[in-house]
Amino acid sequence: MAKSKMIEFRNPYHIEPPGVLRQILSHPVNATEAIELALFQEHRYAFFYWNKWMRKNEGSNPPCLVSLDWHQDLCYPCVTEMEWLDNLDLTSNGDVSIFSWAKLAGNNDGHILSAAYLNLIGNIYVHCRQEMGRDTWEDEELTDKYGNKHIIKKFNTYEGLQNALLKSSETSVFFDIDLDFFSVKNGLSDGSFEFTYLSDDEIRKMLDIDNPLIKWIFERLKGITIATEPEHCGGLLKSNKFLNLISDIYYKPELFAPKCNWKWKSEYE
Repeated sequence: MAKSKMIEFRNPYHIEPPGVLRQILSHPVNATEAIELALFQEHRYAFFYWNKWMRKNEGSNPPCLVSLDWHQDLCYPCVTEMEWLDNLDLTSNGDVSIFSWAKLAGNNDGHILSAAYLNLIGNIYVHCRQEMGRDTWEDEELTDKYGNKHIIKKFNTYEGLQNALLKSSETSVFFDIDLDFFSVKNGLSDGSFEFTYLSDDEIRKMLDIDNPLIKWIFERLKGITIATEPEHCGGLLKSNKFLNLISDIYYKPELFAPKCNWKWKSEYE
């Protein structure tokens, strides 16, 4: 039997999952901080960045996760997956990149609780549309490999998410958006192949910097992950439309353009 060969990287210090775009931005609120925004098609690649950002702040408590997603993406790691996670070298960008690509669930539903199991994220707040039976909206709890408790909260309304977070004692946040969240009837998920969507005005109101929830998130922000997942948005152009809308709401010049910055901080204003 032929022996498997270890992958040799051209530059082992600068490895990221395939197809990712990443931008360093000033912090939206704090003048002394900077954050990163990572954009990718496969939602599970967020795992790589949550680990990367936690390593930069080693010794601190992990930020909570606030996720907007049509799906819950809250599948618990099985025994085999926990063994893989236990043996994963979190200090190696190459190992974590390959793990995110090849070992996390390919349907992109296991990255959140895998990250919680390794204490890369704290408590979890998901605003989603996916029904998973009569207990869908009940709180859950995960105990990670170190014995820490992670509360998992799911919300079917934006108001419910906002009320919970504004009353919470959370001090730092990873903000996660899957663009399929902006679909209401999701035809790929229910088998109808029919889609309806939030209006542009609804999305702008939801993400507005003056919205109490967004203001709360931005004051505590430690990183942003965006999954485009065009097939779950009803197509590439729909996905691109929602990404363009986010870019227009927050950034000038546009996201990933030279000198991109928050609109309220941009020299182009």
